[in-house]
Amino acid sequence: MTATSGLDDDLMLQAYCDGELDPVSALAFERRMAADPALQSQHARVMVLRGAFRALPQDDVPPRLQARIESALDVSSLRQRRWSWQALAASALIGAVMAGAVMMGISGYDTRQQIVQQLVSSHIRSLLAPQPFDIASSDRHTVKPWFATHVPESPQVVDLAAQGFPLAGGRVDVIGRDPVATIVYKHAAHVISVIALPPGQRVPSDAIAGYNVRSWRDGDFTYVAIADISNDDLAAFERAFVAGLAR
Repeated sequence: MTATSGLDDDLMLQAYCDGELDPVSALAFERRMAADPALQSQHARVMVLRGAFRALPQDDVPPRLQARIESALDVSSLRQRRWSWQALAASALIGAVMAGAVMMGISGYDTRQQIVQQLVSSHIRSLLAPQPFDIASSDRHTVKPWFATHVPESPQVVDLAAQGFPLAGGRVDVIGRDPVATIVYKHAAHVISVIALPPGQRVPSDAIAGYNVRSWRDGDFTYVAIADISNDDLAAFERAFVAGLAR
């Protein structure tokens, strides 16, 4: 790749992340990204960095903490004398604690965001495939037994045709190194991927590259629904799915 093409990729990636590409250009870029692991990694880094900055606390310093900092640094006399070693040590300690807290928050966010990126990437790859499922069936009694022979834990498969979300089939995705079950639904001309992760997994609801992501948990799985439908429609799907599990 030439330096010029690398620069073009950077500009396209920034425009894509900012939502400035038209639908045709965005789809073309998504197809390029699906076939280019390096571009996928670069996109993931950009999204993680943006998310990390958004996640940084924006609250003002509490008055009591500010008073303690000013007392430790002796703000009123900074112009008249040098800092003492005690004030310098207090400043360094406060900086270390704050930096540690920020880095821990960024690390946790980074891990969760990487998972979301993997899930959305799996959904996009399924859309680029000839069909978005490994088994095509609208019968939950066919899809669930198929899962039982392909993944360690088989989720419940809910029939939501009456609610406007007919079952289309199922597939197996690999998240990290683990195979997981993905239930595939349709909504009009759109595909909804419902990925069943272990129950301890935490996945934030988000919107990435035009795809909405919603997650919820029961005692057995963390379910993550991904689709290019409105967040309201995806929320309605979540409610229907949860109600279906209860039935």
